[in-house]
Amino acid sequence: MKNRCLIYREFGLPHEVVQMEEYPLALRPGEVLVKMLIAPINPSDLIPIHGVYAHRIDLPQIAGYEGVGEIVQVTDPRDEAMIGQQVLPLRAAGTWQTYHTSSKNDLIVVPHSIDRLTAAQMYINPVTAWLICTKELKLNHDDYLLINAGNSSISRIFIQLSRILSFKVIAIVRHEKYQQELTELGADLVVLWDEETALHQILTHTNGKGVRAAIDQVGGKSGEILARAIHPYGKFIAIGLLSGHQVDWSFIHTLPIKVKVYHLRHWADSVSNEEWQQTFQRLFQLVEQKQLNLLSTAPIYPISDYRQALQIAERKKEKIFLNFDVE
Repeated sequence: MKNRCLIYREFGLPHEVVQMEEYPLALRPGEVLVKMLIAPINPSDLIPIHGVYAHRIDLPQIAGYEGVGEIVQVTDPRDEAMIGQQVLPLRAAGTWQTYHTSSKNDLIVVPHSIDRLTAAQMYINPVTAWLICTKELKLNHDDYLLINAGNSSISRIFIQLSRILSFKVIAIVRHEKYQQELTELGADLVVLWDEETALHQILTHTNGKGVRAAIDQVGGKSGEILARAIHPYGKFIAIGLLSGHQVDWSFIHTLPIKVKVYHLRHWADSVSNEEWQQTFQRLFQLVEQKQLNLLSTAPIYPISDYRQALQIAERKKEKIFLNFDVE
């Protein structure tokens, strides 16, 4: 059984430093072998490859943080009924490979009602958005949440959660073509980005009060505008760096707001298995009830075309998927 993985041994441009290699497989007691099917290419997959988190990443590293697969082998005969189940093999990096070894206790079993493409997206963005809204911010009715990169996959989840949890979203976008679509999705206001006028539009819409919290995915000037729109004692949460430029943290810390850089891995590393499972079950319920909709169509590339997929994902900043279910 050959295990092909996408691995990087140095930091740099993903399409240049990621290599396809054969990697040995070794199942330990309590583990299962998962044949990977589909995995997305997220910004959170690419940023580490660039070396942004070089201080905490040991090389070499198999890339990828989420995806869906099928159990094909178990180590405990009592677990043979698990063979054939579609699962999310999470809590460890390395989903960009044809086979993945995982502790059976960490696996998330995917309901039959959830299609592969949706299942492959159920971790990074939905869980991050859900935890920020329900645990970090605990947004109330009529609270405003401000987000930039309003057309991103996770922004669309925040907007949908605003309807489920009864808060309001102001989304900043770079192209006017998204304004009507995001308004129909549930955004209370969609602001077309302009460094000179964006803050004024936000303050005007909130009657000069500003917003309760802001989620920065972009950094740079965009993130600084978000921080300035937060009312005193509100919260600024950074979850991405799409611009490649940090906000001016020295300026941000002069504002009378709470500031946090959010890392999903901190929750994943410390959460109980019960809460781990319950969080996914709640999100699966929302998908089944059609209250939460993820991307239903997207470009899918076979693993052999990974370089092209990585280039497109970086250039277009859109969701691309890798298909590992090919021989």
